Amino acid sequence: MKETVFYFPITPLRSPYYQLAVEEAISLHLVSEGLTAGVRFWKNPESIILGLSENPYRNIKDTVVANFEKFVETNSFHKKPEPNLCYIARRASGGGTVYHSPTGNVNYSIYINLNERKEFFPVRESYELLLGFVKDSLAKQNLNVEKKGKSDLVFELDGETKKISGNAQFRKRNCIVQHGTLILEPELIQTVTNVLNHPPEEPDYRKERPHKDFLTSLPKQFSLSKWEVDLTNTLRSYLGLEPLAEISEISFFGKGFSTFRKRVFQESEIIRKSKYQNPNYTLHREITT
Repeated sequence: MKETVFYFPITPLRSPYYQLAVEEAISLHLVSEGLTAGVRFWKNPESIILGLSENPYRNIKDTVVANFEKFVETNSFHKKPEPNLCYIARRASGGGTVYHSPTGNVNYSIYINLNERKEFFPVRESYELLLGFVKDSLAKQNLNVEKKGKSDLVFELDGETKKISGNAQFRKRNCIVQHGTLILEPELIQTVTNVLNHPPEEPDYRKERPHKDFLTSLPKQFSLSKWEVDLTNTLRSYLGLEPLAEISEISFFGKGFSTFRKRVFQESEIIRKSKYQNPNYTLHREITT
């Protein structure tokens, strides 16, 4: 394989269970396939994504949970999004509960082979490095963000610190995965207020502010397509690789990654069906055997 770094572009909307299963499946095969790193960009339908240990009955509005429970009583999930449903899902990483929508935010995942890049093994150092890639790539659009708390990125606006990105990690088979979200539209923040309770735990810098006063969105001139290129090339530069004008050259869907892609999709189907779309896992962190 010529390149050891892959780029996974945004694909048509699928359920959050599909997206989370693909993300985990990539981590399970990255090291064994001899890849050094990768970057994935993805979006979800209207979804609430719980951290691994989060309690949906504490973090999510009662009516939203009740509507989800009513749906799962008589319906099964598929790859394609269900219309008129606010999904609830549980990811593999820790951290808080977040809300996703198709236009309101974008998600990213960075994968690192810990066998090849041992400097990422310490948790604190890995956050500094990986958040640094996001920070540096945003700076190429004159967007100056800073790290706050354990893993947030923030803007300083009119003397106030406002969160633009939350991030978390998990590790599988010597692969580290850091994923995060960037808020693209201010309308998403109002929906967050409508569907999520105030978090039971918060960073000191939040100072008990409600969602609408704590979160902010990227400016309208933000170019998502440029950021995809900039983040991918920032990672490549760190690894000593030349930047690419066309990152599609290292697309996950290209010929050079055919074996990797086949194994990822096979694994992801198993994980999706047995774990992520299982309501017992989502609501109670239990998997029926």
